[in-house]
Amino acid sequence: MYGAYLRKSRADLELEKATGEDTLKRHRDLILRTAKLMNITIEKWYQEIVSGETIEARPEIQKMLLEVEQGIFDGIFVVDVDRLARGDTADQSRISKSFSFSTTKIITPTKIYDPNNEADEEYFEFGLFMSRREYKTINRRLSRGRLASVNEGKFVGSICPYGYTKEKLKGQKGYKLILNPEEAKIVKLIFELASQGVGASNIANHLNKIGSIPRKSEVWVSASIRNIIQNEVYYGMIKWNYRKTEKRMINGIVYKSRPKHTDFTLVKGLHEEIVSEELWKLANEKSKVKEGKSVKKNLSLQNPLAGLIECGICHRTMIRRNYRSGHIDGLICPLPHCQNIGSHLYLVEERILDTLKLYSKEYEKTLATYQKEPLTQEFDTNNVELIEKEIEKNKSQLNKAYDLLEQGLYDNQTFLERSKLLKEKINSLEIEKEKYSLKSKQNKIEKIKNIIPKLNNVLKNYSTNLPAVERNNLLKSIIKRVYYIKKVKGKGHEDEFELRIEIKL
Repeated sequence: MYGAYLRKSRADLELEKATGEDTLKRHRDLILRTAKLMNITIEKWYQEIVSGETIEARPEIQKMLLEVEQGIFDGIFVVDVDRLARGDTADQSRISKSFSFSTTKIITPTKIYDPNNEADEEYFEFGLFMSRREYKTINRRLSRGRLASVNEGKFVGSICPYGYTKEKLKGQKGYKLILNPEEAKIVKLIFELASQGVGASNIANHLNKIGSIPRKSEVWVSASIRNIIQNEVYYGMIKWNYRKTEKRMINGIVYKSRPKHTDFTLVKGLHEEIVSEELWKLANEKSKVKEGKSVKKNLSLQNPLAGLIECGICHRTMIRRNYRSGHIDGLICPLPHCQNIGSHLYLVEERILDTLKLYSKEYEKTLATYQKEPLTQEFDTNNVELIEKEIEKNKSQLNKAYDLLEQGLYDNQTFLERSKLLKEKINSLEIEKEKYSLKSKQNKIEKIKNIIPKLNNVLKNYSTNLPAVERNNLLKSIIKRVYYIKKVKGKGHEDEFELRIEIKL
């Protein structure tokens, strides 16, 4: 059995913009010609939509490596070895070992790498090493180019600040920001209100009342207002490297963060300002925007459900409400004017435990009654392939919806409605795919076998007498997310809420 892996590089994306040629189609045709000359049929394709630096950021290569390691492939076709990895030495080692231990060949149009051949193995490893060096060289060149563009006042970001769109500069490389008249009016209003001492939350409430809709969500929140007030772009500046990506390794896992920096670049931009520098400074002084939130010391976690409950309407993480009057602690959505009704915290906690007990019984019953499905593997495979094609089709339509929004052909409301329908369809297709996949059913059974001891351990050790932080850790060990909705309020309806719990299977 043979497979093939396709991935675009940054250079490919630039070439596509210039020529309009589809890189992946060209690579697919090249691989198919190579396979035809070798009289080989490629049975499985892996097509990377994103081009991440590491294996962790590329889901398709993760799937491919897992199947390579299982020894199901005789060979994998790629246009060049540098399409497999440009990550660090750990990634290169993972790829090299996966192909070597499984004795899977790597086939390119110019050379076949046989892991059983010592010379080929060394040549392949050297190819990965050179690919990494080339990747770093390209990154350095791009970084220098972006900084040079910033110093010329050009906009080099991918997402324009609210109030602006971007246009290509005539006769030279790069882009500059141009005003979006409707959004610019809202930005001016924000600064005028802030300069009068109106707080971010009240500004957000006012914008929601007058029917203003932000670009990427349904309602304004105080955090969005503060970000606008703090952004120097609105008085004609370009800021760069304010939030540089930093990497840290904890227990062998690499974590990325984007903290604020003081050594950022701030230069005069080519774009038109929306507010004056004086108004910008006055708004910042009046609103008393802080660079960071103060953390109260010597306080422990009080909410056993912290970080677990998501509002089923606006999808924000719900928080504990502590009433000074002595009333019972509540669980509420932090978004002002959200239609979701809060509940007593202890009632939600009890319902979660009751639901986990039901899950435990259902899992035990599933294991006891499980039998292999009578469907043939051929029937299942055909259905899964059809569903996967439909999923890809809907994902493509979703990407087009984003493009139409950026081009101004979709307004916010049309985009939100369209994207919601497409996401719901994709989710339903994913669920349907699970029904037909024998392998996924078998995998699910294995996951259920693994989760039952963990689930029973939580139920055995969970007690309301434990500190909130310990209860929270127990719940997080088996729960991925809990979705909460309540539509009826008032006395007598305290426990009339719905929960949907996602277990970490």
